Amino acid sequence: MYIKPLPKSWLIHSITYARIQEEKDDFGNSQYDDPVEIMFVRFDPTTVFSLDNTQNKIVAEGVIFVDKVNSSPIPKFVEESSIIFEGRELTLKKIVPCYHPTKNTIHHYELEVI
Repeated sequence: MYIKPLPKSWLIHSITYARIQEEKDDFGNSQYDDPVEIMFVRFDPTTVFSLDNTQNKIVAEGVIFVDKVNSSPIPKFVEESSIIFEGRELTLKKIVPCYHPTKNTIHHYELEVI
């Protein structure tokens, strides 16, 4: 079964991604790799809530769609990395790999950011 990639005409945005490094600097601050621009993605602002017994909290302010075929480049995504979209710095909170329905290959990624 052939599943088409996300249409390139939908992928109207670009983001800047800087992967967080494992070690912190001498002052305990996070360090990041050099940023890379990822072209042909889609940013949809949306608020994702998490509700428990005591509070309702925001767990994401947007979802970024990264297509395995049309988006470029596709780095190894790491949670807590930095993403800049239209001058606004966001933090990658959740990486959702979306698999092809009949193969063990990734069709696209959904990145939840806050």
